[in-house]
Amino acid sequence: FRTSVSGYLNGQKSYNYTNLFGNMSASKITEDWKVNISANYSYGVDNFNINGTTYTSRNNSTSFNTLVVRSISDHWSYGGSFSAGASSYSNLKLSLNLMPGIEYDIYPYSQSTRKQLRLLYRAGFNPVFYNDTTIYNKTKENLWMHSLTAAYAVVQKWGSVDISLGYSNYLHDWTKNNLSLDGDLSLRIAKGLNLELGGGVTLIHDQLSLVKGGATTEEVLLRRKELETQYSFYAMFGFSYTFGSIYNNVVNPRFGRSGGSRYIIMN
Repeated sequence: FRTSVSGYLNGQKSYNYTNLFGNMSASKITEDWKVNISANYSYGVDNFNINGTTYTSRNNSTSFNTLVVRSISDHWSYGGSFSAGASSYSNLKLSLNLMPGIEYDIYPYSQSTRKQLRLLYRAGFNPVFYNDTTIYNKTKENLWMHSLTAAYAVVQKWGSVDISLGYSNYLHDWTKNNLSLDGDLSLRIAKGLNLELGGGVTLIHDQLSLVKGGATTEEVLLRRKELETQYSFYAMFGFSYTFGSIYNNVVNPRFGRSGGSRYIIMN
């Protein structure tokens, strides 16, 4: 079990920023069961003073996620996730998501600390209530969706590789889809010292919550609203130092870190 509450404040003559953030998480992991529960809340306020006029931007988000997985055999498992959340940035008053699924690992789970090749299929129900009317003239809707994820990971003396390819779409319109590729590479430089490289790209065609009428220049600059895009990407690098075994101590990698969440959280 873990919980934390934090706050942040900074400013100058013409600008100040305040952020409050809290989270709670609990998990129970055995060879047969995996249970994860987490909750997060974030509230941020930006104030800008330009030529005597004050502009204020507020963003808040809330999320609750649960994941329960049961092992069937050394290769198969089944389970499901439930999430609930809200986000002013993504125009979500309330988004609920229930996603049962089944997973197959090419390698036995007993070898999962050294290598994995997992295939996860999930399908579920996503009722959504919006703050404002969307570009599709919706204030609420009941969505059905499914997803397929392939994840490969290997740990060797030279380092480790972790790659994930995921696809999802809404069942009422298969053109509303999302395709993502993420990868991490850890290269051993010396005993315990590793070079960390990572990155990912997402092709986005499922932004159903965008506000009708778009965003004003002020809303774009202050990042008040999610904007239409067809892709996103990221890249990172760094160094890490590890004590002890090169193999991690995860005893149940089933379903990865799946939480079923479909909304964006902006801090």
